[in-house]
Amino acid sequence: MDELLSFLTPTAIKGVNFSSQNSRMLQQQVVPLNKTNYKHLKKNDIVVIGVNESRNSPNPSIKNSPETIRKYLYGLSTIKLAGKIYDAGDLVETSTPLKTYEALNRVVEILFQTGAATVVLGGTQELTYCLYEGVKSNKSLVTISIIDCLIDADEDLSDFHSRNYVNRLLGEKLRSLFELSIVGYQGYYVGGDMVNLFQKNNHELLRLGYVRSSYREVEPTLRNADIVSFDMEAIRACDSPANTIPSPNGLYAEEACQLAHYAGVGERASLFGIFNYNPDTDNTEQSALLAAQLAWHFIEGYSKRKNVPKTLNTPDYLKFIVGTGTSGVDMVFYCDEALDRWWMEIPISPEMGIPTNRIIIPCSHNDYTLASRQELPDRWLRIFQKIQQL
Repeated sequence: MDELLSFLTPTAIKGVNFSSQNSRMLQQQVVPLNKTNYKHLKKNDIVVIGVNESRNSPNPSIKNSPETIRKYLYGLSTIKLAGKIYDAGDLVETSTPLKTYEALNRVVEILFQTGAATVVLGGTQELTYCLYEGVKSNKSLVTISIIDCLIDADEDLSDFHSRNYVNRLLGEKLRSLFELSIVGYQGYYVGGDMVNLFQKNNHELLRLGYVRSSYREVEPTLRNADIVSFDMEAIRACDSPANTIPSPNGLYAEEACQLAHYAGVGERASLFGIFNYNPDTDNTEQSALLAAQLAWHFIEGYSKRKNVPKTLNTPDYLKFIVGTGTSGVDMVFYCDEALDRWWMEIPISPEMGIPTNRIIIPCSHNDYTLASRQELPDRWLRIFQKIQQL
C-alpha cells in the first residue's frame, strides 16, 4: 500500500460554504488519505482522487479540473455514510500521458482490492480505459456503462486518445469485458456502422430519446455496472456550458444527477468517473457545481446501497417463474418488492466451463411483463447470446 501513496499528491481544497453552517458541509466528513489510515480502507468507504490528464485529447488545456470540482463538492451537505470519505489527492504529474495511464491503472488496481468505491475527478474520458485495466486484473466479466453524447471511436483501430478509446474496449475478450453500455448517445453524432458494430457484439446502446422516455429502464443498466464513466458533454449546454461540444440537446441536469444516483445505489459500481469538465470555459463555474452534484449523488446513492446475496432464492425476494412454451425451459425473475427492483436468471451450460449454472442480472418490471406475454425481453436475449460466446 506504500506504493499507492507514491502515485498521489495531497490536496487542500476548502469547500464553498453554501449554508453558512460549516457543520453541514461534506468537507467535515472528508479525511485526507495518509500513511496512517490508508491501511484501513474497506468496503463502505469512498475514495476521491483527481486526475488532470488531458494531453491526449483535442482539449489539452483542461487543468485543475479536480480542484475546481472539489471546492463545490465539499461545500455540499453531509451524507450519512456507513464508511468514511477519504481524499487521496491528485495523481502526480507525469512526463507523458502513457505514464499517467500506467499510474492510474495501478492506483485503481490497489484501491479495488480494498473493497472501497472510488470517485475519479478527471481529466479526459480515455481514462475510462485505465479504470477498466485496474479492475480487469482483479475481476473477470467486467461491466462498464459510459454516459456520453458520442461513441468515442474512429476508423483508426491502432490509435488511442480521448475520441478513440472505445475501440480498444470493443477489442477486449468477452470473458474480460462482458458488457459495455453507452447511455444517452445522440444519433446525429454516431454513424450507423458503429451502431451495427455494437449490435454485432451484443453490447447495449441507449439513445438519448430512449433514456428520456423510458427512464426507469436505464436503472438496471447502471445497477449492473462495475464502472460508470460520465462525460459532462452528455449534458445539454444550457445546463453545463463548459462543454467541448456545446450541444443544445442532451441530458437535463436533474436527469444526469438521477443517473449518478442509480450508479451509486446499485450493488456493483465500484468506480465512478466524471470526465471532460473544462474550467477554462466555465466562466460562472456552473458546470463545476453540476459535476460536484453528480459526485454527491453517487456518494449519497452509495450510502443507501443494499447488500444483495449471490443467490436471490431467499424469503426476502419474490420469485416468479414464467414458462416459455419449451419443455424444461423457464424464465425466472426475482423482485425486491420494497425497492421495486428486479432481476432475472439466465441459464449457463456446464460446457461453458463457468462454475455456475446460471447468471443473475438486474432487469426491470417491464422485462417480466414482456416474458409474461411470451415475448423474450431484449435484455435477456442479448445476455443469453453473449453467454453462448464465452
